[in-house]
Amino acid sequence: MVAMLLTSIMVTSVFSVALTVKTGGGKGESKIKAAAGAKMVAALLKNYVTAETGTASTSAPDIPGPCAGAVNNWSISCNGIVDACPGGGPNCYALAQGTHTLTGVMGDFEQPPPVGRNARVSYFVDASVTVNGRPVPAVSITTTWTDP
Repeated sequence: MVAMLLTSIMVTSVFSVALTVKTGGGKGESKIKAAAGAKMVAALLKNYVTAETGTASTSAPDIPGPCAGAVNNWSISCNGIVDACPGGGPNCYALAQGTHTLTGVMGDFEQPPPVGRNARVSYFVDASVTVNGRPVPAVSITTTWTDP
């Protein structure tokens, strides 16, 4: 009877460790995917640090903007990425003040389970910081997802 008790404790311990390793690996993978999405958005936003905020029809011809051919070529909404702009308007300037929620950044990771994790990337632009009298956008990027 003591042997059966010891065996059941050992089996329970082994299964507990196996379950922890399995769920921990999935969470680690989710963190890596989310970090990659945030890094990609940060790299994209570096293209928008300029004083130009015009649309395709009003931009200077020598400054076409990162999203050339889009309704607003200074919007981040191109190449499969969609920005839910502050105030709900489409095609806003990528560094417009407020919270921008993006879709199309992380592929299948944005899909609902079991395919993905309902992941979203959003970034907040604070243009209240000034340097030499000019506003300088401060951006903070957030990724969210649902682990099973």
